[in-house]
Amino acid sequence: MLPWKSIISINRKENRPVYLQISDAVISEIMKGRIQKGLRMPGSRTLANELTINRKTVLQAYDELMAQGWMEIIPTKGTFIKQSLPEIKQQPLGQLIEKKTIEVSNSSKYNMPRGEHVIDDGTPDYRLAPIDLLLKTARSVSKGVVGKSVLLGNHFFGEITLRKNLSNYLSSTRAINGSSENILITRGSQMAIYLAFTTLLSKGDQVIVGELNYHSADRAIKSAGGQLIKVPVTTEGLDLSAVEKEVKRGKIRAMYITPHHQYPTTVTMPVENRMRLLELAEKYDFYIIEDDYDYDYHYNRSPILPLASIDQSGRIIYIGSFSKILVPSIRIGYMFANETITKKCGELRMIIDKLGDPIMERALAEMLANNEIDRFLKKAVNTYKERRDLFCQKLKEGLKNEISFNKPIGGMAVWVTFKNVKIKELIETAAKHQLTLKIDVYEHTERACRFGFASMTLEEIESNTALMVKTIKTILGR
Repeated sequence: MLPWKSIISINRKENRPVYLQISDAVISEIMKGRIQKGLRMPGSRTLANELTINRKTVLQAYDELMAQGWMEIIPTKGTFIKQSLPEIKQQPLGQLIEKKTIEVSNSSKYNMPRGEHVIDDGTPDYRLAPIDLLLKTARSVSKGVVGKSVLLGNHFFGEITLRKNLSNYLSSTRAINGSSENILITRGSQMAIYLAFTTLLSKGDQVIVGELNYHSADRAIKSAGGQLIKVPVTTEGLDLSAVEKEVKRGKIRAMYITPHHQYPTTVTMPVENRMRLLELAEKYDFYIIEDDYDYDYHYNRSPILPLASIDQSGRIIYIGSFSKILVPSIRIGYMFANETITKKCGELRMIIDKLGDPIMERALAEMLANNEIDRFLKKAVNTYKERRDLFCQKLKEGLKNEISFNKPIGGMAVWVTFKNVKIKELIETAAKHQLTLKIDVYEHTERACRFGFASMTLEEIESNTALMVKTIKTILGR
């Protein structure tokens, strides 16, 4: 039996639950190639005795590993590391990964007013956000010695306390381990996306994206001089066979993905595909920009950990934002990457925005330290889950013969495909029924779109879906 006591290190002082520390350790050893696919795991009692912990904690860890796609149960035989995982070349203990030097390159929605009845494409409900607490904390921060240091200090890469606290937060919630040097604070995730591509790309560099993709990311890539290489989107995210074909065909510089809930289709990329992408990135020398725009909203089990948590070669530029937790107008995003990348992006950011918003950033840092963000998220997830369930129920009741969709396991939107209705016509006709649809029209599909549910109360979902049904009946002449 493997020396599990040496492999799995448990720190009871950490905020991250013990069962997640166990699953993190197993995933880490798989990614290092020291736990092979097909390995039979010890029984829960055996591992519990080895680690001197409660058996229920081991069972929770095994449930988590199975939920994320790393383990499987084979009836009458036992619990095994999933056989379908890609092969990982074993890395020697203590091996250092060489950092690569990166040179800086020199190189819509319908804008309708928001009315009483609105369905967007997936935004949070600002009415739930802890804005009062954030502003109260900001006022407190601005006073005294702390306020002076924050107001007068240099914050080119983001307010330092936020960078430190965010580093701890990413470690405890996403198993992304690093330091404040790996973090750059930005004005929302869009700035982080723009900085990443402007730093990485030279004119004509190729970037793989989904044929259905986040439009603002596409624009950032084009602005940086990149050439979009579009691949199909499947029920498991980007089509890996198409990705592999493209990286073999020509020099791919980067890839943009939203693996947790693919934007816009909301599908989740399984673990096997994530590992394969990392393998391709290392083999063919390209970077992956992982935009994890709504990681915190997951309604069944724990979310699958980001690619950044299993990245062993510094290929991932991980981007997140607090705008989906607070409100879109609170522009605090971040980038987690190799120090070389964050330094280059920070130097570029200084040209357009030297100081950021240090008071608000320090206030957010205090809220992270006091677990206020975690407490809010627990309430918000329960609320959004209830709204998701009602929204999907109402869509099925009113439009079951006209639409198809899968209930999303997370996020704030549903990807809906219509049989006989075009999205552009739907938007225009809905406006005549006093229903504003703030959604995108996608070039690769004229009959599918994202409908957000999180920003509506249960009462608003009832009234807005009724107007949607009325709109569609008008289009179909019923």
